[in-house]
Amino acid sequence: MKDKGWLYIVIGGIFEIVWAISMKHSDGFTNIPWTASLVLFLILSMIMLSKAIAVGMPLGIAYAVWVGIGAIGTFVYGVLFMNDPSDLLRIFFAGMVIAGIVGLQRTSRNKSENC
Repeated sequence: MKDKGWLYIVIGGIFEIVWAISMKHSDGFTNIPWTASLVLFLILSMIMLSKAIAVGMPLGIAYAVWVGIGAIGTFVYGVLFMNDPSDLLRIFFAGMVIAGIVGLQRTSRNKSENC
């Protein structure tokens, strides 16, 4: 499957969002269920990143997109559920990260046969 690497990266990015949220709720690793969730989803996220690279996705693109998905997803969660600040400038820059992720995906689609 040509887009298998991208599928792994998207799943890994979602797992990264979950582990970051779990870290917030772990209260400095004192809340055991949230700490266990953090460890589990951190490992799963890295496995997905590793699988994407293993099927031929370029390392730099894979890592940048993986981190970007995690960063944007965590930002959105923070704004919606944690009362994190969401002024227009922050939303603009989050949009730039999204544009970068989409740009990397679009420009690498034509150049990579294995992803």
